[in-house]
Amino acid sequence: MTSDYSPDSPATDPTGRVVRPTATAGLMLSGRYRLEALLASNEGIMTWRATDNVLSRPVLMHLLAPDDERMGWVLNAARKAATITDARFLRVLDALEATGQEPWSFVVSEFAVGDSLQTLLGNGPVSGEQASYIVGQMASALAPLHARGMFHLRISPSSVIITVNGNIKIVGFLIDAALRPKPGEDQLSWAEQEAIDCYDLGRLLYSLTTATWPVPPDEPQGGHWGLPAAPLRLNRSSGQGAEQLWASPHEVNSSIAPSVSTVTMAALRPKLGLVGPGLHSANDIADSLDGLADLVDAGESLETLMRHNHQMATPPHAPVQTEWVSMRADPAETTQRMASLDANLPDLVDESEAPTEVVKAQKWRPAADDDWRPTLAQPAVNEPPVTAPPSVETHPRPAPAPPRLKSKKVPSAALGRRVIVLLIGFVVVALLVLQIRGCATGGSGGDETTSGQPTAIAPVEIASVFDFDPAADGGDNNENSSQAPYAADGDTSTVWHTLTYLNNPAFGGLKPGAGIVYDLGSAVPVASVRLLLDNEPTAVQLMVPIENDATAASPPMNTVSEWQVIASDPAGGSETTLSPDEPVTTRWLMVYFTSLPPIGGNQYRSGIVETYINQ
Repeated sequence: MTSDYSPDSPATDPTGRVVRPTATAGLMLSGRYRLEALLASNEGIMTWRATDNVLSRPVLMHLLAPDDERMGWVLNAARKAATITDARFLRVLDALEATGQEPWSFVVSEFAVGDSLQTLLGNGPVSGEQASYIVGQMASALAPLHARGMFHLRISPSSVIITVNGNIKIVGFLIDAALRPKPGEDQLSWAEQEAIDCYDLGRLLYSLTTATWPVPPDEPQGGHWGLPAAPLRLNRSSGQGAEQLWASPHEVNSSIAPSVSTVTMAALRPKLGLVGPGLHSANDIADSLDGLADLVDAGESLETLMRHNHQMATPPHAPVQTEWVSMRADPAETTQRMASLDANLPDLVDESEAPTEVVKAQKWRPAADDDWRPTLAQPAVNEPPVTAPPSVETHPRPAPAPPRLKSKKVPSAALGRRVIVLLIGFVVVALLVLQIRGCATGGSGGDETTSGQPTAIAPVEIASVFDFDPAADGGDNNENSSQAPYAADGDTSTVWHTLTYLNNPAFGGLKPGAGIVYDLGSAVPVASVRLLLDNEPTAVQLMVPIENDATAASPPMNTVSEWQVIASDPAGGSETTLSPDEPVTTRWLMVYFTSLPPIGGNQYRSGIVETYINQ
């Protein structure tokens, strides 16, 4: 039965005071949303499956009392979340703050038919390829939003849905944090919020590969999200004595490739303050997982798993297991889960296409062994298919298809042709320079004394390389720091990339730029710098410190205003040479980007493939 609440003629008690109707199945809100089934209720928030009668579709609704002080934050979060168009997020469709005689405030979002990761993990871990695919898709979806200063802050096994078509759906972006705020969270810096999301992505990757939850070693080792605590072992790699740390995923689950373990632990390390290379951004995590899972094979494997689960988990006419509600502030507190829905639930299939993959390039890859060192990209380790014994009566978990060997960013033949063309061009230019210098020398009067020999171009050895992204300029001291050595490692198959920025080529309007600093070891004369850039046109500058002290142990890293421009190119191509008017003697040199080229989808990014510094 449907009961339509009308603000024009509300129910009143004997004293004439308005009585808010109880939220029950059949109640119609705002003239279009009919409540169908209560999914969860705690902390003054009720989550319902409802039907939008105007568009004849199921929706998810969060209900709050009219006087709930959180509603202002929730509405603000809903407005921001409604701007997100990535299909990997459940879209926010509507929001209303109850005023006057309105019975409930609410937020309406899409409804996804599928299983939460928490439900999937009830059957054990997924394959390393599937885990890499799931978390990689999440990280690539979050990265552009992080660049806009928007963070989830509540990533957990219940905040991700795998639809029956194998698509990834991230639940509660911005909304969950607004519904359940934590003390002091509104004071967190950009970098602190990003660290929370990245740490939670690492924990999610760990749980997917081991079916255990990595509880911090200094906390009580209890279960979370229906998973036991991850096993701890002594870690002596820090050089400061033994400390407790979780066993690596491939130690817990031998079917997990060490490369996946390395990415997992590198994502967890920064939040724990451990020594060693770590992954500090969603871009870092997405790029590190790129190549560990074939997108097509992993997606098909996940879809097969979901279809088998839904076809065989329950007999005909039984309710569909559909958990997607991220509603618990305390993981130990069990909320009412949607263990069953009424038998009239429509047989919905998510027909949305797989989301467009965020453009990636070759970047940080884990070592094959578990020593946390960045190495060059390698093909994903072929994992043997795992099949359940025929006698075991459980939901079949199809083995992932063998990973396909990915082609390099630049095919070897094309790279060879490019090198040959560059060499020929270099020889031609060198001959022209020598001829011009010879003519100049031959045509000079006898009053000038010269050696008659042209000055040879001598390469400058680069001692070290690191990124420049100072907080005072709006950065977070991490412009893909782990990739910085790739800008001058002598390997044209590796690239240091800037982060990906949205809507504005000038670093999203967030800061004046970012760059790479080169330590030349000692003060040497620099006549030119030749750059191989990843994308074009890029506005690039060559800079040296204003206080160019060769004895300084480190360069100025507080702000770009401590540096001066000695050469620039407002539209640098794939090969760009920056030459100051006169050779400059310096130990510290910086290549600084001020504007980035587009990479599609209103996104902007560039990078340095290789750097050659000449005297």
